[in-house]
Amino acid sequence: MTDAMPRLHDLSPGERLTVRIIRRLSAQWATRQANRLTAQPLVSRSRAAHATMAHAFQDAFGRMAHLCLPGLAVGTAGAAQLTATEQSFLHATAAAQQGHTPEVGAALYRVFSRPSVHARFVAAVKTLGDYLTASGYRLPYAQPRLPAEEKLVLGGACLMTMSRWHGLDIKTTRVLWPRTAPEHAAS
Repeated sequence: MTDAMPRLHDLSPGERLTVRIIRRLSAQWATRQANRLTAQPLVSRSRAAHATMAHAFQDAFGRMAHLCLPGLAVGTAGAAQLTATEQSFLHATAAAQQGHTPEVGAALYRVFSRPSVHARFVAAVKTLGDYLTASGYRLPYAQPRLPAEEKLVLGGACLMTMSRWHGLDIKTTRVLWPRTAPEHAAS
C-alpha cells in the first residue's frame, strides 16, 4: 500500500459503507464467526435484505474455504487507506448498480481468478449493489472510455452466423463492409 492509495475519508458515503460492509464480512469470515453474519444490519433496512446479501457473501467465502484459499486482502475496521482489493470491490459494486455485469466480472477477476470463486463473488457483489440501491446509496460510476484512436469495429465475417442466431433479414439490413486501400486491392 502506498500513499497514492485513496483514503476512506475521501470517499462518498455509499463508498464508505461498501468498504465497511466488505471489511466486516471478510473479518467475520476470517474469524469463523459465520453465525454473526446476519446478526445486525449496517443499514436500517429489513433484516431479510441484509440476510440475503450476507448469505451470498457467506456462500462465496465458503467456496474460498473449500478450496483452501487465503482470505481477502482488505483493511481492518479502523484502517484509513484502501487496498487494491477494496478498490476492485468498489468498482465492481458501482458497475453492478449500473447493471454492467461484464465489468463486475472484469473488476473482480484480478482478485479471484478461480472461476468457481469468481462467479460466486460476482453474484455476491450484484446482491450488495442491489442492497445498497434499495437502501438509498448510489456509488459514483465512471463510464469507461475508449481512447480516441481506438474505435469499435464490427466485422462482416460473422454476419451469416448473426443472421441465423437472431433471425436477421439480410435483404433489409445495411452492412458496412470494410474497405481496402487501393494499393492493397486485388488486381
